[in-house]
Amino acid sequence: MSKVAVVGAGIIGVCIAYFLKKNGHQVTLFDSSNPGTQTSFGNAGLFASHECITANSPQLWKNLPSMLLSKNGPLVIDWLHVFTHLPWAIRFIRNCTSERVNHIAKSLSDFSSHAGLAYEEIFNEVDVSKIIVQKEPIFLYESKELLEKNQFAFNLRKKHKVHFDIINKEDIAKIEPSLAPIYYKGIVLKGESFTKSPLQITQKIFDNFIKNGGHFVKSKIDLIFRKEDSLFLKYNKKEQRFNKVVVAAGVWSNVLAKTIGDNFPLDTERGYHIIFENKNNLLNHPVGWAKTGFYMTPMEDGIRVAGTVEIAGLEKPMNKNMLSMMEETARSLLPKLGKVKSQWMGFRPTLPDSLPVIGESQKCKNVYYAFGHQHLGLSLAAITGKVIKSLIENKSTNINIDSLNPSRF
Repeated sequence: MSKVAVVGAGIIGVCIAYFLKKNGHQVTLFDSSNPGTQTSFGNAGLFASHECITANSPQLWKNLPSMLLSKNGPLVIDWLHVFTHLPWAIRFIRNCTSERVNHIAKSLSDFSSHAGLAYEEIFNEVDVSKIIVQKEPIFLYESKELLEKNQFAFNLRKKHKVHFDIINKEDIAKIEPSLAPIYYKGIVLKGESFTKSPLQITQKIFDNFIKNGGHFVKSKIDLIFRKEDSLFLKYNKKEQRFNKVVVAAGVWSNVLAKTIGDNFPLDTERGYHIIFENKNNLLNHPVGWAKTGFYMTPMEDGIRVAGTVEIAGLEKPMNKNMLSMMEETARSLLPKLGKVKSQWMGFRPTLPDSLPVIGESQKCKNVYYAFGHQHLGLSLAAITGKVIKSLIENKSTNINIDSLNPSRF
């Protein structure tokens, strides 16, 4: 079996390491932070294992005027950042035609349809029963107009067999009586679930990996390089040889890719969350609000309000306007929300077509990529791990990942 390095200990990297170790490989996981404490820590906790909707939309041009003016909506854009990353923005816009959006939805649906079964393999061995809740998320629309604007997304979901029910105001009030009745209708995403602690999900899989003989090195990787027929990682002023290397470092993946001659149009979506005290058990399900694009999820440490998108790069500080908007909107929906316990910002890795990069490098044999899962890292981590394992072992898979190939760029 191979000696494999996995760079990145978020939920993606941890699931890759788990499947490789389970199959007998000698695996070392690297990260400069503790497992699961970066981007994987802060999501809304949803296992959206059938989702096919992304930020790419043929309705972009209709929404552009409001986006240009928005300072605290579901999508906030730092236009200076966009202008300095114009090639990425142009590629994103080119992926917003009806033809491209349909292609993206099909590619994502084909891949995500295997996500649940891949997690079942892990959860048969890793006990997460106390932190996974089999209750389906509800997504609310404040008006008939807003519901009708989402018809394109509804049609895409129907086309790709993503099951959902439209429910009326009375049904919503019965399911979640603590919500203020400021909504028009909602949808229930069938067959989905959520976790009360994304961090614990990652840590429990990681603990199993270590228990079964995996290794973890807390260090930043400086570069990947080839010496004769061998691959090496350089870190802490030393070099270590591996047969295979997997880059699953999220928004930082392209830094390593460049060291072997690859270069991907990878950018970041800055995501936010706020944790509120939850003394009164206000929510039973994750509840999304279409106008702002966030979910409110009941978790172990409180109600987490998570989501939104800010295109502003890695360097700018937290946007206080985004946090204020999220808090005010959440309190309008859940008037009995308690005090704010904490605030957080993280970085989602995003490609212009909103599809992940999964596959072997064209520049350097035996280097594999697994990054760019945008909003679906938690949902797609296990199936990504299984696919990477098959690629490393040179085995065929019944999953078509042609659209995710690194060579597409």
